[in-house]
Amino acid sequence: MTGIENLQKTVEALVAISSETQERPTNWRGEQASLAFAKLAMTCLTILKLTPGSTYFAPANGLAMWDVSAIASQTRNLIEAYYLLCYLIFEPTDPAEREFRKLLWDFHEAFERNEMLSTGIPDSKNLPVIRKGLEERQRRLEASPVFAGLSTGHREQLLKGKKFKLESAIELSRKAGISERFYRSNYKYLSTFAHSSPFAISQLREFRADSPEAKQVIETVVNTALPYSLLAIREFTSLFPDQLVKLNQTILAGIHFWEEILKWEKSEQFNSPSDP
Repeated sequence: MTGIENLQKTVEALVAISSETQERPTNWRGEQASLAFAKLAMTCLTILKLTPGSTYFAPANGLAMWDVSAIASQTRNLIEAYYLLCYLIFEPTDPAEREFRKLLWDFHEAFERNEMLSTGIPDSKNLPVIRKGLEERQRRLEASPVFAGLSTGHREQLLKGKKFKLESAIELSRKAGISERFYRSNYKYLSTFAHSSPFAISQLREFRADSPEAKQVIETVVNTALPYSLLAIREFTSLFPDQLVKLNQTILAGIHFWEEILKWEKSEQFNSPSDP
């Protein structure tokens, strides 16, 4: 299950699941996971709108734009949304850590709000109220026994707003059954376009709309978005099992296919007995 057509089938499932689970009664974790899943679905739609050959492809004022950088950047955003979804769904068993994750989330939200306003509008009349809210959330965070158990360096990182998750993408990849090599190599490739790096610019020098090379590059990026989109369905339906039974065989087969492929170096398909 690869290619643009299958990403289109997958986004239809993403949108249907998100629509049917919207505003369902749930806890804090379920609410945030629903929002992360909806974000991923919208990002997937955006990728298809940017992708030539997709039925969602939208020319700009009659001009068919082959913007591989935008497709790659959006695919990186989709991957980040997937790992956020995993972080919210792969909940720890310890109640204290579950509560700490929410405290950290709330603190980081207030921290970023304060940073943006104090940097952009330092004389804003709303700033004192926002800072007061931030101080209160920081007080709650520091009062947590989980916070006290972290290393000094880790605590400093959290208070400086460097992190809002307690697990890295690598750690979440292991839990999701995704090869570290697969994640690192693909994320690095996509990031070169997001950062407009010399490598990405060199790729664009050879990039010509509607050329076989251009189609191959876009297909490669799409085939990175596809497995993460399918696994997002797998993760999210663990919260809403009634949606799992509604999945058609194409989506289920795609999930099973990529579950094996994403093991990468641990997959039997890449490590047959005949390999040296």
